[in-house]
Formats: sequence, structure tokens, C-alpha cells
Amino acid sequence: MNNIDLINNLITNQNKLLEQMNGLIERQNQILQNQQSTTTREVFVNDIDHDEMRNGFLVTSHRKKLWNVQIGLINEFARVCKKHNLKWFAFYGTLLGAARHKGFIPWDDDSDVVMFRPDYEKFKRIAAEELKYPYRLYNWYDYSHEADGEISSEYEKTLPLITIRQTIECPMWWPCRPMMRIVDPRTTMLSFDARKKLYTGIWLDIFPLDSVTPFSDERQAANFETARELLIATVYPQNVKKVIENNQRLLVSAKVLNEFIKKSYRQKGIFFDNFMDKTFHASGSVGLISKFCFPEDSPPATHEVKNFEKTVYLPFEKI
Repeated sequence: MNNIDLINNLITNQNKLLEQMNGLIERQNQILQNQQSTTTREVFVNDIDHDEMRNGFLVTSHRKKLWNVQIGLINEFARVCKKHNLKWFAFYGTLLGAARHKGFIPWDDDSDVVMFRPDYEKFKRIAAEELKYPYRLYNWYDYSHEADGEISSEYEKTLPLITIRQTIECPMWWPCRPMMRIVDPRTTMLSFDARKKLYTGIWLDIFPLDSVTPFSDERQAANFETARELLIATVYPQNVKKVIENNQRLLVSAKVLNEFIKKSYRQKGIFFDNFMDKTFHASGSVGLISKFCFPEDSPPATHEVKNFEKTVYLPFEKI
């Protein structure tokens, strides 16, 4: 076979491969079109395709579409909670927006809710079966930590990595803060801070309300201090090691803390959440434990349990 025949054969084979590839691309486009037609989003925001001014602020159609995804997440979360009689409450800017704007604060771009720890843990247990496709639940401890030693399982080796840079620059931002997220994986949300590699879909933040100071019972106070030491040992294991080496006084024994620090980030997170669930008291005050562990993030706030006894429903965009 001369060179010309060889080249002609190569060209013929290449054309056949291109035809096959074009057929696959055409088939892929058909599948995508079918998916788009069957996954059309319900619209929860007024005039979603047009920009508008709200309180002197330009709300773009792009921002409205972000809001619409988040309300879809809230609706799915609320559906599961209603089915299982779980209480939840709007929080932070989401609560202020509901009360002041009957929807999102015009310049806001995320959604936050809270639950008492027992309801939070129950939701976590049922979410895998109850959440409709494509929504997914992510826990704060479903990551590996750069400061960890030997990772104990093949599964944990595949988890996204929390870098030392994040623990230094953003110690109480996801995924170092005890919380969970419902995510819409059909979307992508990029962070502009030290969490650049931790990209994910658009999310709904769900925070647990735990028993916090002040306590009238010494046992509850001791549980709270124990929880603080466990959380700091999870996020900042190296700092706790230094405290132990300097023989500084801790409520948890040095032996127990040293064993705890050897666990993977995921193992420590699961242990911490279980501890908070077992020591929850449905009286007195509740708050976000992370605020008491790392108050430099923002001052800790307490809320009396009695203030959550009555649920008030408010209009929010079109829901």
C-alpha cells in the first residue's frame, strides 16, 4: 500500500468516526432538550424576566432567577418538614426580607433557615429518601481536612478538601460551621473568597439551634463547654494540640481530646452533631454554637425558646 492509499484510508476512517460523533452529539442534544422540557421551573418571583427597581436598588432578571431557584429549595424543604411535622423558621436576612419586603431584601442573594437541633437531626436522617430529585443534602462534615492525619476510609479520600487557608481566613464559613445545605445540582454557585475550590450548586443554608448559655443547671453548662472544646478541636486541631502541650486546663481530658483529634474531619463532625443532639434542652435559650466558639465571626446572640412557640406565616415573593 503506497502513501496515497494509506492517507485515503485514514481520511475514510476519520470521516466515519466524525459521522458517529455527530450522531452522538445529535442524540445528546435531543436528551438535553427533553430534560429541559420536563424540568421547567415553577416561577415564584414576579416579572422574573425583567429588571426592576426595588427600594432604589436595581434588581436584575439574573438576580430574580437566582431567587427563584432558592425559593424552589425552600419549598422542597418546607414540604418535607410539613410531612414529618418538623418546625423551621426563616432567619437572618431571609426573616428581615419576609417582614420588611414581603420577599428577598433587594440586594440579598442567599436564603437562611433555622431548626431546633432535634428537628435538624431528624431532617438529616430522612433527607436522602424524602428530597425529590434533583435536590441533595450536604452536611458540613462531608469534607476532608488538610490538617487531618491518616484518612480512615477510601470514601473520605474522595471528599472535597478544606484547605488550611480557609481555616485561617474563613474559619466559620461553610464547611467549617456546623450546618447543612440543600443544593440544586442543576446550577453552579462560585465563591469569591478562600473557598474558591469548594464550588457547588445554588443552596439553602439550614442552621441548628442549640442549647446555649446562660444555664441554671451545672450539667448543661458543662455540656456547653464540652461542645465548645469539641468544635474547636474539629476546626482548629493544631491549636488544641498546643493547648494540651502547654498543660492548659480544659474540661475534656487531654487523653480524650488527643484521641478525638486523630479522627477524620467527617468522624469528628458526626460525633459533634450527635453530642449536640443528645444534650439539647427544650427550655431556656438557644443559639448558634459556632458564634460562641468563634465570636470574632460576629457577636453571639441568644434567643428564648418561648419566642419560637408560635409560628407566624408571612408572604414571601409569590409564596
